[in-house]
Amino acid sequence: MKYLFFLIFSLNIIFYIFLINKPLNIESDFMIEEGNNLNEIFASLEEKNIYFPKAIKLIFNVSGIDKKIYLGKYKIDINDSLIDIFKNIYFGKIILKKFIISEGSKITDLFSNKIIKRFCQTANFQNECELEGYAKPDVYLYDREIELLSILKKSIENQMADLNKSWNERNSKLVNFSKKEILIIASILEKESCANEREKISGVIYNRLKNNMLLQMDSTTIYGLKDFNGNLKKKDLRDSSLYNTYMHKGLPPGPISNPSRNSIFAAAQPEEHDYLYFVAKDKCSHEFSTNYDDHLKAVKKYQLRQ
Repeated sequence: MKYLFFLIFSLNIIFYIFLINKPLNIESDFMIEEGNNLNEIFASLEEKNIYFPKAIKLIFNVSGIDKKIYLGKYKIDINDSLIDIFKNIYFGKIILKKFIISEGSKITDLFSNKIIKRFCQTANFQNECELEGYAKPDVYLYDREIELLSILKKSIENQMADLNKSWNERNSKLVNFSKKEILIIASILEKESCANEREKISGVIYNRLKNNMLLQMDSTTIYGLKDFNGNLKKKDLRDSSLYNTYMHKGLPPGPISNPSRNSIFAAAQPEEHDYLYFVAKDKCSHEFSTNYDDHLKAVKKYQLRQ
C-alpha cells in the first residue's frame, strides 16, 4: 500500500510538472494596471483559458510578490507554458516600447505641449522654459504613456551631462562662449553636416562670427519660418524671424534641433582653419573656401550644374 501511494504521488508530481511546462498554444497579451489585485489578474487570464493551479497562485502570496507586481503589458507567445507566464509576471517582464529621440529632431515633434508644460512646472529655470536642443538623441524604453514625462527628464539630464563635459573641455579660444551658445552651434552642425565634417564646419561658424559676418545658414532660417513647405525660396531669406541668419548677424536666439553628442563636442572643439564658406558637393561632403570668389566658383561647379 505504501508503494502504491508513493507511485500515485509520483505520477501526480510528474503530471503536474508536465501540466505547467506544456505549451498552451495561445498567443495573446494582457495588462496589469494600477489597482489590479491577484484575483483580477487571474480572472483576466482565465478569460483566455489560462488557469493557474492553486499551488502557483499561493507562491505569489507567500513570496510577497503580489504586493509589488510590475504594472504594464505582458505578452503570451504561442509556445509559452504556465511556468513561462508565471515567470514573466513574477519577474516583471513587460513589453517595452521604444521612444526614439532622433538626431536633429525638434522638441515639439517629440513631446506633446501637455508633457512639456508639466515638465516646465516642476523644473527650476531661471529664464523661460525653452527645451529645444536639450533632449539627448537616444532610444528610451517605456511601457506606459505616463512615463514620457520621465523620458523627457532623463533625456535632458543626459544632454546636460554631455554639454557640461564639452563646455569644460572646450577650446581655450572659446572662453567667452556660454553653454547655451555651444548648444546652439551644435544644433546647427547637426542640421548642416555629417559626422565626418562637423569640426571643420564648426570652424567655419566661429570664423564667420569672429569676422562679424552673417552666418547665412539655411537650417536656422527654415527653423524660424512658420509655414515651411520644404522648398526654401528667396522671399524666405527676407523673413523677419531672429532665426534668419541671412538677415541677422550672430547666433540665433536658441537651438534649432536636438544635437547629438558628436555635434556638441564638435561645437566645443572646432577645427582651426581660415575657411569662411562651404558648399555641398554631395550629402556628406562639402567644398570649403577662404574667400568669396572661390566660393562662387564652387557654387557654380557643384550647385548650379544640378
